[in-house]
Amino acid sequence: MGARGDLTGLDGKVVVVTGAGQGLGATTARFAGEQGASVVLFDVDLDAAQGVVDEVGADGGTARAVRCDVADEGSVRGAVGETIEEFGRIDGLVNNAGVIGFERLEDLDVAEWDRLVAVNLRGTFLCTQHVGRVMLERGSGSIVNIGSVAAGAPQPNSGAYSPTKAAVVMLARQAAVEWGPAGLRANAVSPGIMETPMAQGFLADPETRARRLSMVASRRFADPREVASVIAWLLSDGSSYVNGQNLEVDGGMMQVLLGLLPRPGTPPLR
Repeated sequence: MGARGDLTGLDGKVVVVTGAGQGLGATTARFAGEQGASVVLFDVDLDAAQGVVDEVGADGGTARAVRCDVADEGSVRGAVGETIEEFGRIDGLVNNAGVIGFERLEDLDVAEWDRLVAVNLRGTFLCTQHVGRVMLERGSGSIVNIGSVAAGAPQPNSGAYSPTKAAVVMLARQAAVEWGPAGLRANAVSPGIMETPMAQGFLADPETRARRLSMVASRRFADPREVASVIAWLLSDGSSYVNGQNLEVDGGMMQVLLGLLPRPGTPPLR
């Protein structure tokens, strides 16, 4: 446990967060910094990542921005090397970098498929492999892959996104099985609908927003900090016996399907 007596316990840990220049990645980096971690932000947009670093520093935390294209092995290798050179180790990795696209399967261009696979899956694999090698040398470490509720349920007109996120969840389970005996843990967090820049295209329309709210048991969307706190827990020693799991942090969205089906004599959900 950390000095704060909470369940995150990230004091003294070195945590890498990919895609940390905005959205959930930025929130996770800030949250980890608040919990005492030294945070290294990997992002292809160095200026955006540096802005988050400045925020962490203003709150008294320690952070460093490193330019990294997660789909490029040389870039990942270099970013991991810079991290080790400065901090000496990596205790936690959050594979958050990701992109989204919407195409019907019959219209999905191969180049668009490759774009999503390159970032979402190849990028997660490369960071897992290169950071994992460092962790294996120390015999400890926690990896958290950011999946999606779309990993467990196909999303219409999203022929590449859902398959890549399903693979990201399975990659965490694969790492847990292969590296668990060496002292490493790997899990996935699958968020539901969050108030992030990526989601604003859906939530800006009032009708769409209302329909989406009706699909969430908690009847609200997540503050990204609520998801970041679960990620931080998985990085911490407080979750030391949690390995190979996928935690759906979705306000109960994945549980409401049958309740939306009409049934005679049954009142609709509120």
